[in-house]
Amino acid sequence: MLLSALAPHILGSQPDTVDRTRIAEGEYDIYTSSPGGGIGPFAPGVFNFQESWTLWHTPAGTFEVEGERSYESPAHEPHQNKFSVGLSADFRILRVTDFRQLRWQPDSGPLTCSFLVGSLSCSSNAKNPANQISLALPLKGAFGLLWPISAFSLSHITRFVPDRPGAEIPVEMVVVDEADSQNPAVTTILDGHLHYIGEENIFVARQKWTAEKFEMRVPLHQPFLIWTSQKGLLLDFTQADERGRPTETGMSLSRFQKFAAF
Repeated sequence: MLLSALAPHILGSQPDTVDRTRIAEGEYDIYTSSPGGGIGPFAPGVFNFQESWTLWHTPAGTFEVEGERSYESPAHEPHQNKFSVGLSADFRILRVTDFRQLRWQPDSGPLTCSFLVGSLSCSSNAKNPANQISLALPLKGAFGLLWPISAFSLSHITRFVPDRPGAEIPVEMVVVDEADSQNPAVTTILDGHLHYIGEENIFVARQKWTAEKFEMRVPLHQPFLIWTSQKGLLLDFTQADERGRPTETGMSLSRFQKFAAF
């Protein structure tokens, strides 16, 4: 297997549950104006995507996310899988785990990735070493997953941008295609830029937020707009039109409840 062939949609190890504090829970939903409601750069598309999660604060000062995704791919073929994300104290991803198999590789899962300094390291965790797919991908500075879609990966990259209007940094976004049995997971790296626009008041999940707004530009795509809370939680992510205005295709926080200071 080529090292460039791997599926990172997921990461890490199970979090330690001792003395954790439940901070919040929420849900993300995909919205789209496209006929049929499918999203994604590859066939088959993803339909009716929904992601629910609970956020925990650990004694070490870091955060853990435990959640579940449900979607159809292709249409009318339901999927449901749990996931977990380890986050640093400043809400950057440390590791992710997706409790599923690769589409074309039954001997796989859970799928894990670690976001290291200067590299993304992932494993398919095959039981038979002959079926193992691994990735050790050198990356510079801010990087994340563009596809499969990951709310916490999209907010992760914004944590690297200086907190001043007009600030811009280079980003490397990883796209994973589970193409076929010969290519069960193939990665592409898109070199782009992330631009901090400034603060904007928005209304999502039935609440008013003072959001941090960003624009991300990567090859082969229209610009993307990203809004996060000041703590780094993704609030909304959408494609922009040629004039930089939000379109009706994206992912938004649809439900949010806070239990402790965050």
